[in-house]
Amino acid sequence: MAFRRPLYIDGSNDLREMSDSQIAQLRLRTVYMHGDGNYGSFLSVTSSGGTLGSLFDSRLVAGASIIRADRFATSGETGNAAPISITYARITEQNQGSSQATDGGTRNFVYYDGSDIRAMTHTDMYDTIYTQTIDLLVDGTDRDGTHRIATSASVSGMQSNHSGSTPSTIFSDTRANTGAYTAGGIAETTDQPFTVTNYYLHRVNQGYGGTPSTDLPVVIDGSNDLQQLSQSSLDSILGSDINYWSGQKIRYSINGSGNNRGSAMVDTRLNGSNYQTRFVNADDYRAQEFPSGSVTTINTYNLRIRRI
Repeated sequence: MAFRRPLYIDGSNDLREMSDSQIAQLRLRTVYMHGDGNYGSFLSVTSSGGTLGSLFDSRLVAGASIIRADRFATSGETGNAAPISITYARITEQNQGSSQATDGGTRNFVYYDGSDIRAMTHTDMYDTIYTQTIDLLVDGTDRDGTHRIATSASVSGMQSNHSGSTPSTIFSDTRANTGAYTAGGIAETTDQPFTVTNYYLHRVNQGYGGTPSTDLPVVIDGSNDLQQLSQSSLDSILGSDINYWSGQKIRYSINGSGNNRGSAMVDTRLNGSNYQTRFVNADDYRAQEFPSGSVTTINTYNLRIRRI
């Protein structure tokens, strides 16, 4: 590991080595640049076939009704309320990370090695700034440019991901609407659900965590002289590099390893079957079983972020 202390020009116009706190600010500025839209690893919403796999929403539906001319079908003859499952595979992970910038020996920040001033290598830059930035980006908090799940289609400071022109649900928890089933309605429609919770994918905007200020490092210019970077030039370097490294090191999953990002997506359903009858006339006896019982959690899905 090659940790280096970048040089900067202080208020007296002298070259100084950056302190730990100054280097920490460079890392936070790199997090900020991760949110500039040029993402290495990022998520998008699709209507089906998402690469993060399938989530399943289960709910009970009523059994088929039975109509007899002589008597009511018994509860042993009617079909119990039974589960059905709806598949959601709407999150796709993409990697548009750029190629690593060419290092001609003078691109990166300079440091003092005890006898000479040298430009940091890509490995030095990674070991000093980017590996720690990756750790921040995957720590599970709302870092610029990372993704999270929310139960609202609109979250302040975040951009909703879409599969079309409006925010799209990436998962819905539905249950049988027990109030929609009545004995007087037999034969009832078997599937009469309501939506418990919708879940949406969001991306954290640049600047959500603030706009960190930094001291400006020094580089070697085209004339082989030392030159302090401008803020825009610094941001260009940090943005390009974290675009590459996030593509190399950051991955998302559903229920894989890593830290949770936002709301857990919970699949619930009822756990009972309610036998009901309806007498229409002497030749029309009807029976059917409706969803009932207590709410049970079937699955819990978490979007997770990790470094590889």
